[in-house]
Amino acid sequence: MEMTIRDLKKEDISLCATIATSSSLQDVYGFTEMGWKEKLEKALEQEENLLFVVEYDTSIAGFAWAHPVGAFLCAPYLRFISVNPTMRGKGIGKLLLQEFEQRTSHLHKDYFLLVSDFNTEAIHFYEKQRYERVGALSDFSVVGVTEIIMRKKRLTS
Repeated sequence: MEMTIRDLKKEDISLCATIATSSSLQDVYGFTEMGWKEKLEKALEQEENLLFVVEYDTSIAGFAWAHPVGAFLCAPYLRFISVNPTMRGKGIGKLLLQEFEQRTSHLHKDYFLLVSDFNTEAIHFYEKQRYERVGALSDFSVVGVTEIIMRKKRLTS
């Protein structure tokens, strides 16, 4: 089975919206497929966004949405990453994360993301990829949920 990465296209939006709403985040944040379709359509129109998918064989297995200078207006920020639940454990999330880092490495800045405190599986995944907890935002998006700020220090050459 071959995995390839490519830019997200307009015709991918519906499937990516389905993938985004298939996670446990849906219940807490009230994600809907229609809401995700609108977000992704708008994001595609904005040149500064990085949106890409992993294809596993010929179907989309996951996607990521990043902003090159979305963290503190100067550093790479991973806005969202999602893998089809039936495809988890195949290295797709790691591939998406590596692509985010590769596409923004020219900025020579550390990499940032937020992860919900209840999403322990994701926290563990990011820590395995050398992301560290550097702060927390309580009640930031949803009352009762703390968003953990994670940073991966850029390797200097």
